[in-house]
Amino acid sequence: MRTTDHLPPGLARTVRILLRIQTIYVCFACIMMAVTFFMVVIVRYGFASDLFAYEEWLLIICFWLYFLAAGIGTWEGNHVNADLLNFTIQDPVKRRFRAITITVIELLVTLALVYWAVLMMIEEIGDYPRWQTTIAMRIPFLVPRAAIFFGFSLMGFYSALRLWVFLRLPLQAFGPEAGDDPLNFNPRGVMR
Repeated sequence: MRTTDHLPPGLARTVRILLRIQTIYVCFACIMMAVTFFMVVIVRYGFASDLFAYEEWLLIICFWLYFLAAGIGTWEGNHVNADLLNFTIQDPVKRRFRAITITVIELLVTLALVYWAVLMMIEEIGDYPRWQTTIAMRIPFLVPRAAIFFGFSLMGFYSALRLWVFLRLPLQAFGPEAGDDPLNFNPRGVMR
């Protein structure tokens, strides 16, 4: 998590804790998915039965997995992209402008999604006590929808932090000699 090196200590500690919680959940969820599908095969083909409503609780685990992992991807800047401009642009001013522009666009889109997620949560909470629920286990739809809200909120928070760091980095951090990632820049000239 190289970005935390460029944050104030208290904020960096908070971000590390958030990322640790997200990473633990992602690991737990992946194991739960594997174990669940293993148990489905054993129960279905070994005992000629069905694992009761596993789709319902597994779907919720997957919602949280997807959106928390998206937050981690936003923090690390590892979302899928086909960015070849970074290899062709050599001017640090243009590289900085490009990085800041991309991050601003990402932040604006994410903030719009956070706004819609807030509206969704308000509507969902407002429907109490007539919440929509899953068919078999009666799990409120609020649970997977909360994953959407938290995931987009984390993505917006991490995008804002990346933008803040990009605005504070010195220009030489965006030079071609600094490599692909300006967050990997060390002011002493040593690459991390």
